[in-house]
Amino acid sequence: MTTISSESQTTLNLSLDFPFSPAVTWHSPEFIGIPDFHLKNWLLDTSSLTERLQSHCRHFRVQLLGQQLLPLLDNEKAPMQNQPCQVREVLLWGEEHPWVFARSLLPESLVQEGMRELAALGEQSLGKVLFNNSDCLREPFELTRLGTEHELMTRLGLRCSHDLWGRRSRFSYKHWHMMVAEIFLPGCPAYKQFGATYV
Repeated sequence: MTTISSESQTTLNLSLDFPFSPAVTWHSPEFIGIPDFHLKNWLLDTSSLTERLQSHCRHFRVQLLGQQLLPLLDNEKAPMQNQPCQVREVLLWGEEHPWVFARSLLPESLVQEGMRELAALGEQSLGKVLFNNSDCLREPFELTRLGTEHELMTRLGLRCSHDLWGRRSRFSYKHWHMMVAEIFLPGCPAYKQFGATYV
C-alpha cells in the first residue's frame, strides 16, 4: 500500500504561486508505457474529468490559482499557434484533498469574442463549459510521467512513492483551439491500483 503524506489544507491552498507552469515533457501515448489498465483508462478517457471525479467523492471543488493573459511555455507555442492566450491554473479537490492540477490555455480572441463566459469562470469547472457545448471537439491526448521528486510535489508539500501521470489535449471550437493539461496528484482515484491512502 502506498502512503501519501500532505500538509494541512491551508498550506496547500497557499503553496502554488500563479502561474506555476511546471516543467513537463509530453509524449504520444504509443511511446510511453502506462503500467496499469485502470490508470490507462483514466488517462485516455475522453469524457469529462470533472464529472468522473465528482462520481468518486461527496465533496468536490475547484480552487482557482489564477487566470490571465500570459506568455506560453515553449512546448505550448506550436500546438497553440503562438497566439495570445489566457492561462488558467486550478486545483481540483475531492474529499478535501487535491486530486488534479490543471493548466488550460484559452485564446484571448476566443475569450473576448467567441465564448465570453470563459472570462468569468472563477471557481466553476471549465469542463462543464466544454462538455456542454456540442461544437467543442476533443483532439488526441499526449501524456507525461513525473518522478516522485518533481517540483509539483515539492511545491504542494506532497509525498508519494509512485510516479505521477498527466495528460493534455486540444479542444477545437469553430476556428479556435484550446489546450487543457491535467496532472493526477497523489490520492486521485486514477491511482486506485496503488492502494493509496492519506495520513
